[in-house]
Amino acid sequence: MKRYLLALLVILSSFPLFPETRNVILEQCDVLSFDKTTGAQYQVLKGNVRFRHESALMFCDSAYFYDTNNSFDAFGHVKVIDKNSTMTSDKMFYDGNTTLMKIRNNVVVNNEGTMLSTNSLDFVRNKNYGYYVGGGKIVDPEYELTSQKGYYYPDTKTYFFKTNVVLTSPDYVIKSDSLQFNNETGKVVLIGPSVVQEKDYTIYTSNAWINKQTKVGRLYDYSVIVSKDGQRMTADSIYYDMNIEYAKAYHNIDIQDSSQKVIGRGNFAEFWKKSPSKGYITDRAYVIDYSEEDSLFLAADTIFGLEIDSSRSEVRAYSHVKFYREDMQGKCDSMVYSSHDSILTMYGTPVLWSEESQLTGDKINIYMKDQKPEHIHITRNAMIVQYEDEDMFNQLSGKESKAYLKNNKLSRVDMLGDAISIYYSKDERDALVGVNKARGNAMTIFMKSNKKVEKILMTPDSEGVLYPPLKVPEEEKRLSTFKWLEDQRPKCKNDIFVK
Repeated sequence: MKRYLLALLVILSSFPLFPETRNVILEQCDVLSFDKTTGAQYQVLKGNVRFRHESALMFCDSAYFYDTNNSFDAFGHVKVIDKNSTMTSDKMFYDGNTTLMKIRNNVVVNNEGTMLSTNSLDFVRNKNYGYYVGGGKIVDPEYELTSQKGYYYPDTKTYFFKTNVVLTSPDYVIKSDSLQFNNETGKVVLIGPSVVQEKDYTIYTSNAWINKQTKVGRLYDYSVIVSKDGQRMTADSIYYDMNIEYAKAYHNIDIQDSSQKVIGRGNFAEFWKKSPSKGYITDRAYVIDYSEEDSLFLAADTIFGLEIDSSRSEVRAYSHVKFYREDMQGKCDSMVYSSHDSILTMYGTPVLWSEESQLTGDKINIYMKDQKPEHIHITRNAMIVQYEDEDMFNQLSGKESKAYLKNNKLSRVDMLGDAISIYYSKDERDALVGVNKARGNAMTIFMKSNKKVEKILMTPDSEGVLYPPLKVPEEEKRLSTFKWLEDQRPKCKNDIFVK
């Protein structure tokens, strides 16, 4: 048993209980002495002092060398050269056992062209990282950065900064609570409340990254981009490329243009500043125009042209288009609105509702004035139906129609080409007098302020018949093209999402 214990002790003795530490070497000084008056256990070094520890050379004017503790205090013109870095300061404490440097007063670190200036820096050589907590400044050929706290890792060229961080570059200025930066990849990560000021945009974010080399970035957590033209965009996630002035947004997108008083929303969008007409929103996309007291709500599968320049704006909506405002509602397959000529055009089985009237045709043009509908032009297969009473509908059809509005209400309708009308005539007590069916080349219908038909003017070649109330043939109550689509009409702004 003793033999085995002896063998174990021999094996254990071959492993040191503590790691071996290389000593700090004093290579040079002009004067070496001991301060006998204080009884301190250190050497006093003066003039051209030089230490070496592993790969580092350290210089100073004078020093206290604690050789038994493998450490020293350095004073005056302190300089450290280690690998690719050079450090200068007024004073420094260095512990050779832990390789901790406590560098103080007028500290300047040069790491391959990147300069760090601070008054207090701690640096651990064997792990190759440093930090300051009393304010610092980093200057690079491409940027300048200041912060209250900073941590840097020369091996990976990674920096962390906290509190009052300001990064200035030729393209933008960043102010942040916390910032991570890789000098090799150029990637800047923002954590906490941050503002990025570019030439044409200001970005507000608390979670983002930007690559200063490639000039692309990603914003998270409903960051906000505000343009100098008054546009504002936020979303769950936004990717952008400053090189081509392109942005792509995901989920809960909200785009607002305060100058045009337009809001666009959806769950996916792309925008090109140089090609505004290519920009679009899709996935539950809708637009709100609040330029008038009666706001317009428009929804479609895809909405184009939400970026607005100084001279014009255009909105183009495709597939399952529906819109709602209190005085007018509509649906169609596609729609275009141009601010240049103030025309809203509906394509693909369009239906337009105004009060009790329903307008249909192959294409409907709505001419706007001061953001309000002034007149409506229905081209080909025009049909206007007005609800009169239960199972009674006034009807007009023709090749085309022009309808005029007054105070957002139909006041007159011109039906042109093969015009046919079915009109339920009532007396002053609102009792049914008869049903008038007429046919002619053209007709003009005038509406009362109470939305009822006041009179119908027909061309001389027109012909018609008046049926007594109880003797109207069933086939004469409806035109062949009659359709009543009230069940498809948006009754409120939320109905624009019902397909």
